[in-house]
Amino acid sequence: MSLAELIRGRRTIRSFNQTPVARELVAELLQQAAGLYPNAEDAVWRCIYAGTPESRKRLADYMMEHMAGSRLGKWMPGKMIELFKKRFADIPGHVVVIAGTGPDRQASDRNYAAVCSILQNFQLLGWERQLGMLWDTEPMMQSEGFYERLGIRENERFVGILHLGYYNKAPRGRSRTPAEKKWTVYAGS
Repeated sequence: MSLAELIRGRRTIRSFNQTPVARELVAELLQQAAGLYPNAEDAVWRCIYAGTPESRKRLADYMMEHMAGSRLGKWMPGKMIELFKKRFADIPGHVVVIAGTGPDRQASDRNYAAVCSILQNFQLLGWERQLGMLWDTEPMMQSEGFYERLGIRENERFVGILHLGYYNKAPRGRSRTPAEKKWTVYAGS
């Protein structure tokens, strides 16, 4: 498969089978992904892997704590919150990605972009191994309490969680917006 076919063929996976995802495979793919980034040694980042039933349950609890305390969560029946927890805990693996911050906004943004590039590589390398992923940055995770539970430090920034696992069937591709509709040609002053 060519690189272009791999990029066009990759899909976001939301439904995983229960095949465990080996921590060693995740580490190998992250190492390979970082190696494909030209200045990987300059990127400051770390990951937390939740791949055991206990760690997945704990992460799901952390994710839902904020939601349960929100205005929306207060209106949700307890059974629905438990259903969400179970759904997250049943996903075979979660990679929490954290980027370092720099001395100024430009350095922080540059590092964040580098980490995002590495994660895109990770998703493509995983896809080659029939490992599907969903890059999650939902608002329910955007809270200081959640960051504290994960151990995110003062000089770090939450990038997202990659929910991952093997899948039985990839979804069909959807129509894409042509690139020409997303860009403007700068004509000068």
